[in-house]
Amino acid sequence: MHMKTHAKYQKFDIYDLYAGILIACATGLRVLLVALGWPPTNADEGTMGLMALHIAYHGEHPLLFYGQNYMGSIEAYLGAFFMHLFGPTLFALRLSVILLTMLFLISTYLLSRLLFSKQLGLLTLACLSIGSIYVLTRQTIATGGTTQTLLFGSLAFLLASWLALTRRRPTSLWTKVRRCCIYACWGLVLGLGVWSDMIVLPFFVCAGLFLLLWNWREILWTWPLIIGGFLLGVYPLILYNQQQTRHTADNSLITLLKLFQGSTTAAPHTLAGIVHGIQATILVSVPMATGSPFCPVMELPWLGDNSPHTLTCTLLHASSGLGYLSLLVVAALSSIVLIWRVRPRRGEIYQYDTLVCAVARLSLAAAALLAIAAYAISSAPMSWPGFHARYLSSLLIATPAVLAPLWTAASQRRSAGTFWHLPECYSSRVVLVLICIFLMIGTGILVSEVPATRATNQQMTDLIDRLESMGITHLYTDYWSCDNIAFLSNEHLICSVVDDNLQPSHNRVPHYQNIVSNDSCSAYVFPTTASQLYTVRERVTLALSYYRHVVADGYTIYQPICTSAMVSYPSGKRP
Repeated sequence: MHMKTHAKYQKFDIYDLYAGILIACATGLRVLLVALGWPPTNADEGTMGLMALHIAYHGEHPLLFYGQNYMGSIEAYLGAFFMHLFGPTLFALRLSVILLTMLFLISTYLLSRLLFSKQLGLLTLACLSIGSIYVLTRQTIATGGTTQTLLFGSLAFLLASWLALTRRRPTSLWTKVRRCCIYACWGLVLGLGVWSDMIVLPFFVCAGLFLLLWNWREILWTWPLIIGGFLLGVYPLILYNQQQTRHTADNSLITLLKLFQGSTTAAPHTLAGIVHGIQATILVSVPMATGSPFCPVMELPWLGDNSPHTLTCTLLHASSGLGYLSLLVVAALSSIVLIWRVRPRRGEIYQYDTLVCAVARLSLAAAALLAIAAYAISSAPMSWPGFHARYLSSLLIATPAVLAPLWTAASQRRSAGTFWHLPECYSSRVVLVLICIFLMIGTGILVSEVPATRATNQQMTDLIDRLESMGITHLYTDYWSCDNIAFLSNEHLICSVVDDNLQPSHNRVPHYQNIVSNDSCSAYVFPTTASQLYTVRERVTLALSYYRHVVADGYTIYQPICTSAMVSYPSGKRP
């Protein structure tokens, strides 16, 4: 028989109260961690901070992330807002990311209770509230992309599911107006998501196909609203590419395709390359992206831990990666079975809501599988599967679909069903308990690293104070130090990134390079392990009397001793 629409999910009850408490606790945890100085910052966050500073205090309006023409700048604008409230600090910048994470948690709970149940929604919130160092870092550090992908991907499925489930309701004028607004908002969500980061496309594609399947008649006359909302959301990207074509043939889509293919285009698309990509995806990227706390892999040591390739770590990674994929496949198969059971039959009144929810669940699982497949055949897992695991952060959107089969089996009553239901029930409960334990272990490991992070932060603060006390205002340094130093010093220190040959490289902030290169008194400031130091030492060897050499706070500093007269450099021309 035809089931009633989800009216029971519209009423506020104790489950919604618990959900609000969980979301508040999750948000509070992230605010507390950020207030304590965790996670450690990096150059990409420094770039976002500089964008926020320029928006808040210099009247700039960047359309995209500096130097990266395929990522939006929502975090920078939100960061600028919080800087007006709390000052130009790293804490204020990170509040923008926490706000987006909170909205994602709200959207995911609403999606879970709409397609599954409020109880599963609470379990989903509990799992997403905590997690590994890698997952919580992506939800607190302002490097762009991740939290917008989570929020807009979840919202796309939430709005599409609501539109499909309410299609058969009585259509008063007010209802039609409201549905038109929702269609426009759905298009806006797609546009904002594409502007922010295109890695959300697998979820948009599946959400769009799902909505088209059920509401194609409405879409025939609401498509101008959808297109209008989409164009409004993606307008900054369109405007940027229009401006960019005046200077270069590259646009955001071409850049993204180049990143997908990598520097060696054919490598990922040979049989050996594809096998290697799949293996790295399952053994490293999927476990990292979905919150496995054990044996983290981060190929750039200064960005995090990098576990050795031991048998134990390989087994843990394989268990996490294959386990997650197995749950996704089971979720998809369970949805297909449910669709088959409640499919429309001739002469029968079918369960419309149940069928719509089953197809939505299948679409959610399919989106996650599509995201994994696209990632596995790209260049991302070829060399740095741990570092690039951020491109699979969208998998968290499918968390309710992944947990649903376990929750359904674990919730069965002891007397229900056949003999096989009892071991299925208890094994599912064991798996759910293990998942929760692993997530709590990940959070515990995170908390244990807070003191070390605070010490690292203090070292950077001491470095900035030392540079300012030495009278240094302009400096050459490496990529992972430059924008970080510039932002944390509130641009009292301006830097230029140089490569191993001391040539300009990866300078994201406009004009920084020109400012530094035009100052003959610019210093060299590099981490003590930086590869550039060899060239720097060669350059200053023949002019030792002209440089002040200091090693402190983990950095080596070469400061030219400048007078009012021009200083000559026997070792050659400065960069």
